[in-house]
Amino acid sequence: MLIATGRRAAGRLGKEDRSVDMDAHTALRESPLFATVDDEHIASLVQIANCRTVPAETRLTIEGKDHPLAMYLILDGKVEVRREGHTIANLGPGENFGEMALLVPDLPRSADVVAMSETTVLQLTAWDFAPIIRRYPEVAMAVIEQLARRLIASDHRLVEAYGQLK
Repeated sequence: MLIATGRRAAGRLGKEDRSVDMDAHTALRESPLFATVDDEHIASLVQIANCRTVPAETRLTIEGKDHPLAMYLILDGKVEVRREGHTIANLGPGENFGEMALLVPDLPRSADVVAMSETTVLQLTAWDFAPIIRRYPEVAMAVIEQLARRLIASDHRLVEAYGQLK
């Protein structure tokens, strides 16, 4: 099964739920993706986010088959990013994946992402995120900046791999 449990990150009563809100707020605040976003915008993101906990070996995204509807920010645990069966990255708390889904939700996923341990993620869906980026364009700019940085890093890896083939 893809997702084991889920709950909104905000808007509930109880001590545990307030700690989820704080964890979500802190994680978003400390994420490079949202580092330039002010607290008002972070609070808006916490309101729309879903907190999900999945067991080890859960595939959060499926390369080529899954239509992306959300991005994820890891709160706890570890995931492995795989492309064509090869590990291309290991991610942990504070790191995100799937951000392209927020801007281009009709393209298939570019990689598998598999939980390597029990993992808790904050999920932001494209349809919940769209009103936020219309209202706060600086949030969209932060996502675009993250994508540009990843593209540049990917280009550097390609040049390096090409150099090794010569």
